[in-house]
Amino acid sequence: MEEIALTDVQKDALKEIGNICSGNAATVLSQLLNKKINIDVPRILFLPIEQVPPAVGGADNLVAGLVLRVFGDIPNTILFIFSQRDAVILSSFMTGKKPPEGPGAVIGDLERSALKEIGLILANAYLSTLGNFVGLSMVPAVPELIVDMAGAIVDYLLIELSCKSEFALLIESEFMEPKASVTGHFFIIPDPAGLEVILKSIGSKD
Repeated sequence: MEEIALTDVQKDALKEIGNICSGNAATVLSQLLNKKINIDVPRILFLPIEQVPPAVGGADNLVAGLVLRVFGDIPNTILFIFSQRDAVILSSFMTGKKPPEGPGAVIGDLERSALKEIGLILANAYLSTLGNFVGLSMVPAVPELIVDMAGAIVDYLLIELSCKSEFALLIESEFMEPKASVTGHFFIIPDPAGLEVILKSIGSKD
């Protein structure tokens, strides 16, 4: 599978999208949680969908994945991946529950509910930004939380959800509050027609 070659202008446009996405999401989360949340975006890029597992630590890496189908002008699928421990820490931002020390992080019902709510908030913030940039509407459905190997989650997207795209847009995000920080990988996986729209909107040539 060929890589998507982007010009410097396109890369700058993607970086701007990522920064606005993170700014909007941080504002919404901060207001909801009544505490200062910062979100930085170390990198944003298109990558072949088979490179999603390596981007999050390998196909056999146990992760928590939030999966959302997106409807509207650009049908696509969103995948938000965290390590299991980072997922528990992120959920603690909302629940106020102190995450366990060491590797014993367990995602229970309380954490699942918090993660789904956070996932929907982030999806709306990120999709609103991207939608404004391309001039189209995108609305996420209720998230599904899957705790499994990264490779198995991608297989689920390709097989069970019949994702047809060969590429994903990765917005790597670092969430920071005064006492903790976590890293998440936010993937927008557009249908082929949606991918073409996004690429054209950042100056892609046919």
